[in-house]
Amino acid sequence: MQILVVSDTHDESDVLRNLLEEYAAAVQLVIHLGDHDRDLLRFASITDLPLLTVAGNTDDESRSPRQRVCVFHERRLFITHGNVQNVAAGTEGIAREALEHEAHICLYGHTHKAVTFTQHGIFFMNPGSLTEPRDNGTPSYGVLTICEETGKIKGEIVRL
Repeated sequence: MQILVVSDTHDESDVLRNLLEEYAAAVQLVIHLGDHDRDLLRFASITDLPLLTVAGNTDDESRSPRQRVCVFHERRLFITHGNVQNVAAGTEGIAREALEHEAHICLYGHTHKAVTFTQHGIFFMNPGSLTEPRDNGTPSYGVLTICEETGKIKGEIVRL
């Protein structure tokens, strides 16, 4: 079971459209972590994939919540943009909140810096930015895999 994870697209939907076409048969869910969540919602009518969004700090007109907790293949996901938890200053706040939500996985954006790590038994992923990377890399996104048999979580950062 795979999830395509994107963040911080900032009105660049051509790249996102290409990813949706490329991953249409490979993923079961697409998540946008804010800062122009509307970029993903534009494609709701042309894809059968379920789309989940959260609003970021530049999404003032968004109807998406600031954070979500959902279950995907028996794994609890805490999904947020990360600005409220001040992830630019560190991950202590978001880690604390993920623990409070009893999450297995925490997905966040905001910093435009792609990273995966495990802390307190929780898998964390920031897919970086599809348009404006700030980690001396190229634009990036994430692919999250949950093994159906074992429930093992694997995350991959993919560079364009």
